[in-house]
Amino acid sequence: MKLNKVLVSAAALSGIAAAGTAANADTVSVKAGDTVSELAQKFNTTVEAIQKANNLKNVNFITVGEQLNIPTNDNAEQQVQQPQANAAQVQQEQAAIAQQQAAQRQAQLAAQQKAAQAQAALQAQQAAQAAAAQKQAEEQAAQQAAAQKAQQEAAAAQAAKEQQKKAEQAAQAQAAAQKQAEEQAAAKKAQEEAQQQAAAAQAAKEQQEKAAQQAQQAAAQKQAEEQAAAKKAQEAKEAAAAQAAANAKAAQQRAAQQAQAQQQQQKQQVAQQNTQQQAANNNQQSNNNNNNNNSNSSEAAAKAWIVARESGGNYNARNGQYVGAYQLSASYLHGDYSQANQDRVANQYVASRYGNWVNAQKHWEQFGWY
Repeated sequence: MKLNKVLVSAAALSGIAAAGTAANADTVSVKAGDTVSELAQKFNTTVEAIQKANNLKNVNFITVGEQLNIPTNDNAEQQVQQPQANAAQVQQEQAAIAQQQAAQRQAQLAAQQKAAQAQAALQAQQAAQAAAAQKQAEEQAAQQAAAQKAQQEAAAAQAAKEQQKKAEQAAQAQAAAQKQAEEQAAAKKAQEEAQQQAAAAQAAKEQQEKAAQQAQQAAAQKQAEEQAAAKKAQEAKEAAAAQAAANAKAAQQRAAQQAQAQQQQQKQQVAQQNTQQQAANNNQQSNNNNNNNNSNSSEAAAKAWIVARESGGNYNARNGQYVGAYQLSASYLHGDYSQANQDRVANQYVASRYGNWVNAQKHWEQFGWY
């Protein structure tokens, strides 16, 4: 019959098309993100060809690193389309034959319905497989997302731990720096207090030394005043004795002159005049001596008074630039600190500045220095 002939022809064409699909193949390694459809499009082939070449049960599930054989025949798509075109022609022929033979059409429709059911079952199975693959892919994606999230959380936890460690180290460093600053401040404060105590002790020591020096000066002044008073009394006593001796001598002379007056009146008168003149001269000389002695006594007392207050009579005393018993500036002595040079320079200084020691004492009493 003609239908059988058409079916045979379609089968023959399908066999020819199937025989013509033999082609070369390349091997590729699956990378992250690759799919079978993308590989088919990349290498100009079909998903079915890749599935058949690698015996894939599920084209929606391939793993990273898996080795796939990729057919590289450029005519693969045409060879897949060719059976489809032959099938359409067969259907047209079958439709024509069906119009002629109703019985055969019924059988053909029944066969087609059975094939459609089988195709629907196959499509349902494929859909189930696709859904399972999709679910598996989603589970894998979820697992990967969970793993990635866990890695991110672990990395974040590690970063937070490191950050916390750095913060603790910074806090420890800051605390150590603050402690060091506090210790330095305490040490500085203790040093300042020690310096203040030392300064107070030094001031107290200087005050004590000054008080002792003033006491020594007062004692020396008292001693000098006592010595000056004793010297003045001795000089007064000596002056009185000298005056008494002079008066006695004058009386003796007057008695001798009176004894001789009886013999030579004129000579006596002359002698008497000479005696009177001599007595006047002696009195004047005695008065002059007394004045000089009084002046010298006052000068010595004033000098001793100043020396007692300046150094207590110590020719080796030193107070900064001031040297010796008179506390003269070192520049005045020109390096000669002997007692004789100190006395000489002090006398010259007082004579040129005040005229005498009495005036120098008055200036000292008024201003506390001379």
